[in-house]
Amino acid sequence: MISAFFILNLKGEVLISRLFRPDLKRSISDVFRIHVIASSTPPTSPLITLGNTTFFHVRHGGLWLVAVCKNNANAALVFEFAYRFINLGRSYFGKLDEESVKNNFVLIYELLDEILDFGYPQNSESDTLKMYITTEGVKSEQAVREESSKITIQATGATSWRRSDVKYRKNEAFVDVVETVNLSMSSKGTVLRADVDGQILMRAYLSGTPECKFGLNDKLVIDKSSKPPAAGAVEASSVELDDCQFHQCVKLGKFDSDRTISFIPPDGEFELMR
Repeated sequence: MISAFFILNLKGEVLISRLFRPDLKRSISDVFRIHVIASSTPPTSPLITLGNTTFFHVRHGGLWLVAVCKNNANAALVFEFAYRFINLGRSYFGKLDEESVKNNFVLIYELLDEILDFGYPQNSESDTLKMYITTEGVKSEQAVREESSKITIQATGATSWRRSDVKYRKNEAFVDVVETVNLSMSSKGTVLRADVDGQILMRAYLSGTPECKFGLNDKLVIDKSSKPPAAGAVEASSVELDDCQFHQCVKLGKFDSDRTISFIPPDGEFELMR
């Protein structure tokens, strides 16, 4: 299978060099640089055979990923390995480019030793590899800029309090109502002030951008108070909401019309209402 694997920049400089079999020398990368990178005509095929040596190359992010074989190898398998390696680079350090390769060359050699055994591709699943290769990659400036642009889109979008790519295996939402009773009395026992302060705290672990709704039972009190009391009946005192403060995610028009709190929740814990 694969006798050697190289990563070169656009100038033809070798950034990563790994030999898996004794049938090739490191200088074989110069052959690829002269015939492909330094050639006046761009390559028309991702597979080039020079003598009894075959070069499988993929160009990505200003890099050349080159797998060299001496025997008649399975071309589809070699290219699949190359693209799997690109996905591994994205998974570990955000973006596979020249800067990220230079910053993470130790991690890349460790990954190559795990996913290639004597030139034969092995397990290349990033989730499995991260269980025992726990080294954290250094993200390139380009990857940081792309993440910053995502943050900018989120901050200036219609739902700036929530990302659109949130995913959970299990969708859960928890609602806590915290109330504090305040009572002030004079020395003669007269009630000077009596009120209740309340908070609705929520913890939302939901995928995507779901719209949540729930209502307050003070609507029942309003309905009862709108009916005239029966003859001889004593009207019961009701508790009304004097002042409400909502999180910016709440659609206030819905609450004014039918006392329904409709909102797209932020991810995690937040105060929905006070």
